[in-house]
Amino acid sequence: AYVLYRTFQRISIAEVLANMRRVPTGTLMLAAACTAGALLTLALYEIVVVRYVKHCVGRARPMITALIAFPLGHVVGQAMLSGGAIRYRMYSPAGFTAMEVGATALLCNLPYALGFGLLFDLALVFGADKLAPIFRVSSHWLLLLGCVGLAKDVGYLVFVWKRKAPIRLGGWSVNLPSLKLTVLQVVVGIIDIGLVSSVLYLLLPDAARIAYLPFLAVYLSSVLVGVLSHVPAGLGVIESMLLLLLPDVPPAELLAAVLLYRVIFEIVPALMSLAIWAGYEFASDDGARARL
Repeated sequence: AYVLYRTFQRISIAEVLANMRRVPTGTLMLAAACTAGALLTLALYEIVVVRYVKHCVGRARPMITALIAFPLGHVVGQAMLSGGAIRYRMYSPAGFTAMEVGATALLCNLPYALGFGLLFDLALVFGADKLAPIFRVSSHWLLLLGCVGLAKDVGYLVFVWKRKAPIRLGGWSVNLPSLKLTVLQVVVGIIDIGLVSSVLYLLLPDAARIAYLPFLAVYLSSVLVGVLSHVPAGLGVIESMLLLLLPDVPPAELLAAVLLYRVIFEIVPALMSLAIWAGYEFASDDGARARL
């Protein structure tokens, strides 16, 4: 809040809006296509997850659920809980138990975590020299941190490959996903984060045209702080982090890019998911209208 307050003292809302209007239509359409591609990837992946957990569900319900749960879960925050609640509402009429819904919600959120860690580590390793002045940390330390992270990523894959017995936590027993599904999760996570980060990268002003890998590290750092803050959608937190990490970019131009990013990636998909959910509750055999 303090960073945003200091920033808005130096710029005007009119200047930010003017910068938003100057973004080419083609760039906006390409950013929207990246958002659509990310959502489609997650929807197709949810079909795989549902079949992995319970084989007796078709394709339509998982796709509809994904298009509702992912955008709303991102905007509301605590995606595991908010998205899990939506999945419970959608899958319990199809015969899912609470444990099966929980497993589905966990598997649906794992790709983001796995892809996030891998891409961040790769960005640190291959962009250490360019990131050093941004993070104000020696490139050697960034390279070391990235290598440790990559060792962690490889170690997790080896652990999933070698571990066949379930993990026991108190009275709970948790089966690890298969290696094939884990590799798919990493691929889906990379595609998802790559497309979503490209939305903001496309909208950045010319003054912020840094290479993609250093930008990816800056973007993921901002998102990570937003997640840890527990603020829904990292509202204000991501903006503050980007303003701190990219001080050479004119604040009005940077805020214009971030606002357009939120409109394209968050607001429009959230409104569409609400419309899909309302249509489902009205028309479905197990929707709210049928139950009433």
